[in-house]
Amino acid sequence: MLIPQDLEHRVMSEFSEKFFFLKAFHGLTLTLVLSRESDLTPNTLNALVGVLQDLLAHRVKVLILFQQIVPVAAFLEALGIRLSGTLQHLPSSENEEFPAQLWKRPTPLMALGFAREDIDPFFSWVSRLGVTLRLPRIVLIRHTGGDGWCDADGNSLSFVNHQRLKRLNIDHMTCSDKAGCEPFLRTIRELLTGGVKAVSLCRLEELEMELFSYEGEGLFFSRRHYCQVRRLTMDDFSQAAAVIRRGEKEGFLLPRSDDDLTAILVHGYGAFIAEHHLAGVCSLVTEPYQLDNSGEITALYALTRFHGEGVGGRLITRLVQEAKRQRLSRLFACVRDQRAVDFFLHHGFQRIAHTAVPVEKWHHYDPARKARITCLGRTLRE
Repeated sequence: MLIPQDLEHRVMSEFSEKFFFLKAFHGLTLTLVLSRESDLTPNTLNALVGVLQDLLAHRVKVLILFQQIVPVAAFLEALGIRLSGTLQHLPSSENEEFPAQLWKRPTPLMALGFAREDIDPFFSWVSRLGVTLRLPRIVLIRHTGGDGWCDADGNSLSFVNHQRLKRLNIDHMTCSDKAGCEPFLRTIRELLTGGVKAVSLCRLEELEMELFSYEGEGLFFSRRHYCQVRRLTMDDFSQAAAVIRRGEKEGFLLPRSDDDLTAILVHGYGAFIAEHHLAGVCSLVTEPYQLDNSGEITALYALTRFHGEGVGGRLITRLVQEAKRQRLSRLFACVRDQRAVDFFLHHGFQRIAHTAVPVEKWHHYDPARKARITCLGRTLRE
């Protein structure tokens, strides 16, 4: 399959993760929540200014909900000065007409305060407002971010879907500060239950990585708990290429040329969480192995953040279904990383000799590279 030159250039050029996420946020409203629990310092002020400038430059609307107490208000005042009047403070209001009034305002950056010293009433207000306005993405800023948030088994949390969130109990978590965590956990539950699509918990200094990178830096909570696996489209190629290159840098995937990467994308599948989060990729290559009626699984990689969500297993299941649909006799994979070997063995593959792989695989193949890989195969039966 030939790819137009302009598309090939787009795919193979250095791709910015930040650019992709800014594009995904385009036209949406991102809500930041600042309270006395946030890490409000001169350094984090500089970090926030940079993030806001990026968002506003890409026409992302930003709503800041803040606890109207002295340290937070002073931080917002300094932010307004740094942004040269871009920040518009809204009058506090909880009446039924407020949502309509808010959306009619053309200002891209707005701040709304709630004047209470206690943290619980403030977060209850955040929950009500988030649900009332049906805000799509909310970021709760805390000075410790998601540090210490673990499940009952002691596993660190990074991504939590709505169903898993329902089972989280603060008494069973190994959170370092349970009393401080409880208002955040309750608020996250209320927001997702009320219809908010996604909530993040992070430090201000982590905000750029949390918003503009695949791995993120904080805790990500998603209302939509399922993982959808589908063929990659041209619009997915750039981010899929970036994910594959990340896997290569981590040593999980074998390095590939630009031409090989193009072939992987054309035949690729992606696992998507919360609509636009690409959690994992893989490819099913069949054309070179038609005489052997085989298919090769290549570039199977899942982002660390989504480990435990069964992303890799869902990708394998989808490829097996596709292979059966094409009436292939078997699937094989050639991997270097021991974690990948263990994964394939867990999903019904067996170790096979290099000679059991179609000979077409080894045409022009580097002998030194071949010596370092393990081959695995799976026979397909109806």
